[in-house]
Formats: sequence, C-alpha cells, structure tokens
Amino acid sequence: MNKLAIIGAQWGDEGKGKVVNYFSQFNDIIVRSSGGANAGHTIYFKDKKYVHHLLPSITFDTDSKGFLAKGMVIELEQMIEELKVLEADFPGISKRFMVDVETFIVLPYHKEEDGLLESMRKNPIGTTKRGIGPAYQDKAARQNVRIIDLFDDELLRERVEEIVYLKNNIYEGKMHIDVDETVNYLLDKFDQLLKLGVTFTSASEIEEEIKNKKVLFEGAQGIMLDLDSGTYPYVTSSTTTAYSASAADVTLTDDDTIMGVVKAYTSRVGEGEFPTELFDEEADKLRKLGNEFGATTGRNRRVGWIDLAQLRYAIKKSKINSIVMTKADVLNGYDKVKVCVGYEIDGVEQKMPFISNDFKKAKPIYKEFDGWNDVFEVNFLKYMTFIEKELDTEISYVSYGPKTEEIMEKRDFIMNIK
Repeated sequence: MNKLAIIGAQWGDEGKGKVVNYFSQFNDIIVRSSGGANAGHTIYFKDKKYVHHLLPSITFDTDSKGFLAKGMVIELEQMIEELKVLEADFPGISKRFMVDVETFIVLPYHKEEDGLLESMRKNPIGTTKRGIGPAYQDKAARQNVRIIDLFDDELLRERVEEIVYLKNNIYEGKMHIDVDETVNYLLDKFDQLLKLGVTFTSASEIEEEIKNKKVLFEGAQGIMLDLDSGTYPYVTSSTTTAYSASAADVTLTDDDTIMGVVKAYTSRVGEGEFPTELFDEEADKLRKLGNEFGATTGRNRRVGWIDLAQLRYAIKKSKINSIVMTKADVLNGYDKVKVCVGYEIDGVEQKMPFISNDFKKAKPIYKEFDGWNDVFEVNFLKYMTFIEKELDTEISYVSYGPKTEEIMEKRDFIMNIK
C-alpha cells in the first residue's frame, strides 16, 4: 500500500504537526523515525492546544496508532509527561503508542553534556540543550543505552557501568554521573511506561501491519537542518529527509507521496545561514503575526521572506513531489510581499545552490507581489501559483489557520477565491 511522508522543507517550524494531524485521520499508523524531544509539533483539537515533542501526531478521535521507530532518540521522562497530558483528556490513549525496542535513549546526563559542550564552543550552534546531539554521538560511539537493555536489569547495570566509567573520565571535574542513580532512573521510567500501556515491539514484528496498512511518516524539523544536507554545522544530529523512513524498515518509492510542508514565509531557530532573513521592525512584525516563538525552547524565531532557491534545493534533496503551504493567513494585510527567486553567489545568478556551503555566500534576488487582506483573494492565488510554477511541484493543499480543520485541497481552495 502506498505511503505518505510529511517532512519540513525549510528550517523546521513549518506547521508539520497540524498537517500530520489532519492527514492522520486517513491513515492507520503514524511513524516518527528521527530526532527526539528537540522537535515541537503543535496540534489544536476542539480548541485545545497540545504540543508533542516526541509523540507522533495521531488523531485523537480515531483508532490511529503511533510508532516511535529506532531512528529516534527518546527521552523517557518527556514521553511520560506527554502521555499523561493526553491521558487526562483521552483515557487509555497510551495503548495506541508503540516503541521500537532498538531505539536509543536520551539520559539526564546527555542534557548536561549538551549544555556543557555548547558553553565550551567558540561559536555556539544554538542547540535546544535537550541532549539530542550527545545521545546520537553516543549511539555512533557504541556507548548508549537502548530500550531493549531495560528488559534485563543485570545487563542494564553492566552497560551503564561501562558508559559511566568512560564519561566520568572524559569529563572529570566538569560533570559526574552516578551508576545507581542512572539505573534507577531508567527502570523507574520504563515501569511507568509499561503501566501506562505503551507497547514495546520492533519494526520487524509489525512489518506486515506497516506493509498492508495506510502509514504516514512524520518528519521532524526541516531539510535545511539535516545532518548531511543542511547548513552544517548549524544542523541537527539526524536525518530530516524522507529517507528516515528506513528506520522503520521501509523504503519509499516513486509511487509514494513525499509531501513537503512549506510556510508562506520562512523562519529559523538558532544560528546559521538564512539568506532572506528580515531584521528590526520588519522582523518583529512578521514574528508577532506568525507567533514565531519556539515550541521547544520558547526562543524568538528568526523570520524572513519565502526562499525558492532554498526550496528547490530541499525538493531535490528529499525528492518532494507534493507541497502543503502553511500559515498563508499570516501575510494577510501586507501591502507588498517578496519572494526570493534565486541567489547571486560569487557574482553569478543561480536558481539553486549546489552544495550547502553556498548558502553562506548567497545574496537573495527578489520579486515583489501585491499583498492581500484575505487568503481567499486573487492576489494570494497569484502568489501561490507563481511559487508552484517556479518550483515545478504542485501545492496540493493550503493551510490558512492554526486549527486542524483549517486546511483545503487546492481545487477546493481555488473554488473559494472571491
């Protein structure tokens, strides 16, 4: 059965949570396969706001399930907190979440290590300090704990003792990890998850279910933060492209839909290149209108005009074949709006950068459009149609408000143009 992957096509915060929540009503399993609690997906259900940092954005009033695949790094305490919030409104909902036992864990000392490393850098990256980078670093160094280790107390203690010995020697005088404290923390959180009813399984065990049911892959952050294709070193520590589906033992094909979520403008959290960034009063206005404050960190997001050169790059890197445009309503009331149509790099005009380092030298080339007071006006349609043509990729859906139901398929949207 064909699959659907929904990924961020910019620097994250494109509104993926709302989009995934909308499409989850048409799917049986929602899979998150990369990242950790550094993501922040905001969902509105019956006028109530829910923010997921770890949990897949399942639909609350259907039987859809959520699967946390082994490409993630999971902070157990954060997962418990999110489940308890949902349990208060939807008793028993925890039983609809599955976790791959081969998934790695973010431990309390990873957060401490994250902050320590960030403070020592000459040029801080601007991490969320949720321990994601150190957890992935330990995964690669073969010195982290997996969910499956929690099923055997003796094995877990041996594993933790080895890791703690290494860490305490590396960070001597800067941080100290206690073996008993770490083991007790892990066993306590694991017990809480079991009592909540979370299912622990593996991609292999549910292979037939994933193969034969409607499955949606929920991306975290955005392509421009991808470890390999993003604006390195100002990136996250995992893949943010559709290829992360491989963590659930799935290979997406040309028959599957890879849907890029694109904000009608652009934003970024933290340091790094941002060619179309606005400053001062212009930035403050757009930030306030778009409520551009991080769901994970609460930090002000940097904001700017939509960037087609960056989007062409993202489309190529993740083979995006469909677009959802979000926050279209935020630009309501602007007299003029700008679109970056390309870059000047080393004195040469380019439609798209060839490598991520080109973003450092990029000078945006703009085209200006007449603004609109309502997204259902012709001027917004002209804006959207131009973007669609330039990207050679269909904008198949338009989101025009924070509520899950405030989204339309393009043909229905066009029929409502005044």
